[in-house]
Amino acid sequence: MKKSRIHPFDLTLDILGIIAILALFAIPTIFYERLPDSLPRHFGSDGLPDAFAGKGVIWVFPILGFFMYLIIRFISTLPELINLPFKVNPSESESQKKKYGRMIRILNVAVIFTFLFLTFNTIEIGLGNQTKLPTGFKSITLFLLFGIPSIFIIPDWLKSRKFKS
Repeated sequence: MKKSRIHPFDLTLDILGIIAILALFAIPTIFYERLPDSLPRHFGSDGLPDAFAGKGVIWVFPILGFFMYLIIRFISTLPELINLPFKVNPSESESQKKKYGRMIRILNVAVIFTFLFLTFNTIEIGLGNQTKLPTGFKSITLFLLFGIPSIFIIPDWLKSRKFKS
C-alpha cells in the first residue's frame, strides 16, 4: 500500500502555523513585565478598545490559538467532514479531499496569524505606542475568513450546477 506524502505547500503551511503558535507565546512572554496592569480585552468596530481587563488577558489569544490550531489541524486531515453545498463527483473524491484539506490548513494559518496580530497590537496599545487597531484590520480579517473558503468552494459549486443541467 502506497503511503500518502504531504505536499510541500501543505508542509509549509504547517510549519508557518507552528512558527506563529511559538511567536504567539513568545511575544507576550517578552513584553509581559513591561505591560500595564490593564489591557484591552475587546475592540469596537472602529478598532478602539472598548473593554479592559488585567494584563493576564494577554494570554487568551495564545491559549485559544494553540487549541484552535490543534483542532483545526486535526480537522484538515478529515476533509470529508466538510459540509459542501454540492455533491462531490466520486471520480474526483480524492482530489477534493486534498483540496479542501488544504483550504482548512490555509484558514488555520490565517486564524493563527490573526491572533498573533491581535496579540501584538494589544501589547502596542497597552504600551501606549498606538491607540487602536490598524485601519482595514476588520476588512482584511473578514476577507480571509470568508474569502478563502469562497475561492475554493464557489468554482466547484458552479461546476456542479453546470453538470446538473
